[in-house]
Amino acid sequence: MPNIMPGQRWISSAEPELGLGTILRADARQSDIIFTGCGELKHFTHASSPLLRVRFEPGDCLFMNGSVCTVDAVNEDAGGTLNYRCGAEILHEGSIDPEQQHLPATLRLLVGQYDAAYLFELRRRALQAGLLDQGSFELFAMALLDHYGCRFTPVSEHVFLLDAEASELEPEFDKNTPCRFGNDENIDEGHSIHGGHPLMQIALERFLQSRAGSAGFLIDDTLSARSAVLETVFRSADGAVRLMALDARGNHLPAFTPSEQAVFRSRDSQIDLKPFMRSLTQIYPMLLEASLQHAVETDAGKLEALRLVVGAEFALFGKKSR
Repeated sequence: MPNIMPGQRWISSAEPELGLGTILRADARQSDIIFTGCGELKHFTHASSPLLRVRFEPGDCLFMNGSVCTVDAVNEDAGGTLNYRCGAEILHEGSIDPEQQHLPATLRLLVGQYDAAYLFELRRRALQAGLLDQGSFELFAMALLDHYGCRFTPVSEHVFLLDAEASELEPEFDKNTPCRFGNDENIDEGHSIHGGHPLMQIALERFLQSRAGSAGFLIDDTLSARSAVLETVFRSADGAVRLMALDARGNHLPAFTPSEQAVFRSRDSQIDLKPFMRSLTQIYPMLLEASLQHAVETDAGKLEALRLVVGAEFALFGKKSR
């Protein structure tokens, strides 16, 4: 556990609904933390503490007085507390809202939050949308627009009606307008759906600004029992996207792909993470640290998304069989 200092913001993995707390007093063994969102003061012994340090990184979004701010830079002062530069403003970590809608992806699994597994793949493709070939782009575009409630009706080969009236995207055409993928404009009074189309631009911008897909959890029966693989997506300053998979033994798995059936089943399922939390807290921080260290060594850039894929008996990880 990092050094606990007064003024720092931490969150309880046991009670994340309390929001961010502020350390009031701390020594080598114990600390007092006030959760200002609900007015509760709690006392923790470090050896058994469920507290997790909250640190936003450049590119993350945080809330200040109810308004969203994008972090441009982070600095730690001599007292061990953080200052966030957001545009022209410098925000001390103690001043940000106790209720944060977008926790850093690295924390979300440890506080019991996760996304449907397919959203991780959608985020990865969204980050590299400009590099997709035509076939991959079409599959990605249909999945992204479907995520926002758009519906497709085939008309003829490569031509379809796109009904986006019930979506949040406010299209400039109605559901009776024919569409096709690609830059070919030879459609009578129709639309060509490509990366520069306003509908795609709105959907892509909205998805990337959301936290959807930033932290996924998947149970894959094809994995060995009590095993786990952490998939991570990093993006460098030049926009290059790198996908990495690491297993519990520290092996890099360049060809790892979860079972398609497992991903499909997870689309509408809600997994209760509570039975897995003991195993999660044992193995996930180790996998995350190894992934982040490798990213530094290879100049992979900023962590954009992660997905933990586990075997059917992952909840028993670390337990000795009788």
